[in-house]
Amino acid sequence: MLGRRDPQRKLFSAAQQLGEEALKKLGFYGKLASEGYKIFRDEDFVGAYCEDNGRPSVPPSVLTLALLLQHHDGVSDAEVVAKHRYDLRWKVALDLDLASIEPIFAKSTFQAFRARLTLHQKEGLAFERSIRAAKDAGLLPKKLRVALDSSPVRGRGAVKDTFNLLSDAIVAVLRAIGVKRKMTAEDVAREADLQRHTDAPSIKGTEMVDWTDASAVNAFLDGLVVDCERAVQLAAQHGCATDEVTLLKRVIEQDVESNGSGSSKIRQGVAKGRTVSVQDPEMRHGHKSTGKGYNGHKAHVAVDTESGLITAIEVTSPGEADGSQVKSLLLQTVKNTQAPVDQALGDTAYSSATAVSQANDLQVDLVAKMPSPREGRFGPECFNVSADGLTATCPAGHPSIYVHKNKGDIEHGWSEKICSICPFRQRCTTGKFRTVRVTPNFNDRRARERHVRSEEGRLLLRQRVRAEHAIGRLKNLGAGMARCFGRTKTKIEWMWYAAVANLSLVWAEREVPATT
Repeated sequence: MLGRRDPQRKLFSAAQQLGEEALKKLGFYGKLASEGYKIFRDEDFVGAYCEDNGRPSVPPSVLTLALLLQHHDGVSDAEVVAKHRYDLRWKVALDLDLASIEPIFAKSTFQAFRARLTLHQKEGLAFERSIRAAKDAGLLPKKLRVALDSSPVRGRGAVKDTFNLLSDAIVAVLRAIGVKRKMTAEDVAREADLQRHTDAPSIKGTEMVDWTDASAVNAFLDGLVVDCERAVQLAAQHGCATDEVTLLKRVIEQDVESNGSGSSKIRQGVAKGRTVSVQDPEMRHGHKSTGKGYNGHKAHVAVDTESGLITAIEVTSPGEADGSQVKSLLLQTVKNTQAPVDQALGDTAYSSATAVSQANDLQVDLVAKMPSPREGRFGPECFNVSADGLTATCPAGHPSIYVHKNKGDIEHGWSEKICSICPFRQRCTTGKFRTVRVTPNFNDRRARERHVRSEEGRLLLRQRVRAEHAIGRLKNLGAGMARCFGRTKTKIEWMWYAAVANLSLVWAEREVPATT
């Protein structure tokens, strides 16, 4: 049954004992003490508890504030229990008895509350309330301009090579079989003669293999593939471990191939969308920039450029293009703020046709940096193309010699004779002659390029820094490393971090004295 917090502050509570002046010195903790229970109320969780049966729960408003504090301090569930017993700042924020060290909830209660939020789809409540608090404080304009950006999130799962990845996948199948048969994974492994995968943490660390001998390595791999087949057959025999078997087959398909003589070898190159962790199968290889790789997920944010508040969050695979999330971020922003979005700003990743199309569908003006041509070379913007795309003139004033239509695009080309004697040849092409592909949105992109490279456009795009600052605040709280497995849980974590960042910003703005 829903437990409710006594709205009357107790005489010996920490906040009451310290007084208003001391609360101001405690920053975020003091603000939670004075404002937290106004923003998060027990009535907000009515649908998540039985209304008339059972023992009263720990007030959900208290547990919500504890979750906010957990993400503010970056502590574990066990530390949450210790913090609210011994840490003065936590006692102040939660309005607890200053002299008592008795816990008001156990770790299991705290974890069950988190699961209850997910079960009743209230995991985003704190994030939504942080935006409402900003709106009540007058920080959000009536019409929004948002900055869009993305950031890598390193996954929680262990990343291993092919040999250990196969072994981990086998163990996952054995565990699932053990659950079905009410046995331990070790017992199932001994039955199937697969105990070498459960008896040691690393299959490579226990097998004597000459890693400099290709034939020995392939023989070891052949043995692992045989073990995989045995685990799959065992799962089929007991009618279980469907997801685990699918994962095992995926690892084999992406990392192992036949060498043509009936044995196996490691596949050359990296398979597209390669699974890198059995513990978190949704993790993928990613690159934030050239030469800087990571394993995990990608987070996308929308930030109001006037206030710096985070208005929307999405988490995807690292390989997902930033431009594909424009519609989702804009729709979330409108829903969360109850305000229309007039304009969106982004970096070069948001200049794609997909991004522009999604913004146009929502009648939002998307302004994004455009890719620059190679230094000292003529880019497509240097060519004069007619509105219908059928005629094109190069920077030297020569019309194209041939026009070829291909899947909706139009390709213009110039002759070797013209290009070979052109004074601009070194700046135009390294081949025998120059070609230019004209897409249906060619002239629209050229107009966008001229706008973003104008003084007005450069000033406008400077406001993108708001998104970078917001991501910086989230990373400082610990959002750069996932605390949980999977993208769904990682997105929930980011929403909690965003709630902390937003509330900190709202309360900081309130402290700024008005200028005369």
